[in-house]
Amino acid sequence: MRGRIGEIFACILGLAAAWVLAALPAHADNSGRPMTFEWGVVYGDQPAIFADGDFTPETPAAFRSFLQRSDQPTRDLSIYFNSLGGDLSAGMEVGRLVRRAELNTGVARNTRDPAQSNLIDLDFNSRVYPGHCVSACSLAFLGGVKREVKPGSIYAVHQVSMNCVDKRKALASYPWVAMPNVNYCPDLDEALTMLQVANGVVVEYVRSMGVDPIFIAEMSRAGPEAINTLPDDKLREYKIIYEFRTESWEFQTDSQGQFFLQYLHGDQWRRDKVEIYCNRTNTPRLYLWLVHDVSRANGPIDGQRIVDLADKGLSAIWQMDAQSPDGFADVRNIALQPYEIIEPPKVTERGHVSVTIDLTPRFLDVLSGAARFQILTTEPDGGSGQGFNLITMNLDREKLSGIIRSCR
Repeated sequence: MRGRIGEIFACILGLAAAWVLAALPAHADNSGRPMTFEWGVVYGDQPAIFADGDFTPETPAAFRSFLQRSDQPTRDLSIYFNSLGGDLSAGMEVGRLVRRAELNTGVARNTRDPAQSNLIDLDFNSRVYPGHCVSACSLAFLGGVKREVKPGSIYAVHQVSMNCVDKRKALASYPWVAMPNVNYCPDLDEALTMLQVANGVVVEYVRSMGVDPIFIAEMSRAGPEAINTLPDDKLREYKIIYEFRTESWEFQTDSQGQFFLQYLHGDQWRRDKVEIYCNRTNTPRLYLWLVHDVSRANGPIDGQRIVDLADKGLSAIWQMDAQSPDGFADVRNIALQPYEIIEPPKVTERGHVSVTIDLTPRFLDVLSGAARFQILTTEPDGGSGQGFNLITMNLDREKLSGIIRSCR
């Protein structure tokens, strides 16, 4: 039997879920319900998968069947987990399926609990709300190409625990294993061996997902009847939260020696660029030149379609540092005036979309107190009800202040 430990540890080792309810918000009680999968819509019209409930031995097959029934390409879409855990092996197998489908992962749910009115997502128009991902879920989550834990959500781990096995269930999956009793419990030596094997499998899985294996130490900091909720800094340190992307603000000079501020924002699929420079032809004015990369995971989008939308008007959206009194993000927007669009949107030689905007005083006033800035089409993009997003920038106000001062 010891030769089969590596194959059968999943039917002997479990990650209990019911006990964590006291440590989580009231809406967290989905324990005891097998995980379900359903399609939803986020950020206007972006499809996403919502997974809710416990991981059971049947969950990987259910997820595989769900993906096979769907005609929606999954590459670069997201699956949001809301789970108290369950079966360890099932969690890792779902994680492998997520990686194979090239899905991103998040911790969130698609319904808002009225009793948790202040625990809301801070992203504009996201349609996702705080959730929880505990135990086996914490391993499934690592399968994402890009991984995020939504504001207010809980990502927690604990030690691997061991339960006795119902012989009938074990034989159904592993008929070659001889089980001496109806309820089989290993002796101490065998249990220690099994736990070591299980931990080794978890370490191998974690490493294969690009996460720092030292993360396993966090699992040991909480016993089987407690949870270790990881803060944001730890999630980033271990690469549990992860996105392959570049985002930078740098001062540059062009071939004529002109000084400008460059913003680059890219991921595994594309790279958008913004250059803010001073036009001194007459009265010094700051211009913003934007190039939107049309590349996508499933192939390039039509740049001319974006230009046609942009020709009908552009808008700017700012997200301020502080929340509004009702707990939502403090988001403000304005429509750009025709005189603020110096060079209208056009398709570049490489098929991307470019536009040049005059950063008039009303822009500069708001930028001084904003955390995030977007430029999008005023006209909705299809049936989404939201414009096409040309750029989203997390602002470096210190560098922005520098380029503003240099243009006086």
